[in-house]
Amino acid sequence: MLIRLSVRFFLVPLVAALIALLGSDRQATASAVFSDGHGDIGVAYDDIGKTFDLHVHVHAGSVVDGSPLVSDAEYAPDEIVILVTTETARPVGAQFDFTGTGAGQPLWRLFQTLVPGTPFLGLASEELDSADWVGGELTWEVTSIVSGPAGGEFSLWQNEIGGPVVLASSFDGLPGSFNLLAGGHAHANYGFTALGIYEIELTVTGEHIVDGVISSSAIYTFNVVAVPEPGSLTLAGIALGGIVFVASRRRTRGH
Repeated sequence: MLIRLSVRFFLVPLVAALIALLGSDRQATASAVFSDGHGDIGVAYDDIGKTFDLHVHVHAGSVVDGSPLVSDAEYAPDEIVILVTTETARPVGAQFDFTGTGAGQPLWRLFQTLVPGTPFLGLASEELDSADWVGGELTWEVTSIVSGPAGGEFSLWQNEIGGPVVLASSFDGLPGSFNLLAGGHAHANYGFTALGIYEIELTVTGEHIVDGVISSSAIYTFNVVAVPEPGSLTLAGIALGGIVFVASRRRTRGH
């Protein structure tokens, strides 16, 4: 990891607050910036509308808009931006070619394991009962990069003893699909090869034992940014003086 954690503990909430106030139109219209702690791309089932409810569930203590949440909160996909600030070097070995960049080149990441100072983003269907779904599982599919920086590639994979297990790779071609048990919870690595905003479409499909095949899609926004050098803290601190960011579109719901 190229960024020291001692610096990141201070900088990441600072960057999140600055982005919320001073970002591009896409950033400014989002009601929340998720920068640290445990959250999940979650799915529930609306048995009245016969559709999946795709959302982001952020757990208490995680940092949103520069401050820790006092309780769990859920956001619609278009209400939240997931901040990615950790730059690493792409590992050597052809098994990592799916990331779309060369060995040793910059690769910005969210991690399968907890790393303080960055979102620990899971994939969760814990609000579902496996008995309600044929085979007890759902198919998750990274459908497309709706928009992103020029030359930017996105990948999703899990670390296993034998090497990375690729769940999706825009470099190898989308869509990329994988299965997750209904009622389950998993974590993975998210990789990005360039700075900028990525809007990534995710589709979840399953066969309900009564309602038949259900499929729903949503677009999730990731903002990949470079953390300022420590020497920039003074300027950033001045810019933040007196800022109060109100997440007017935030909504909280029971898990």
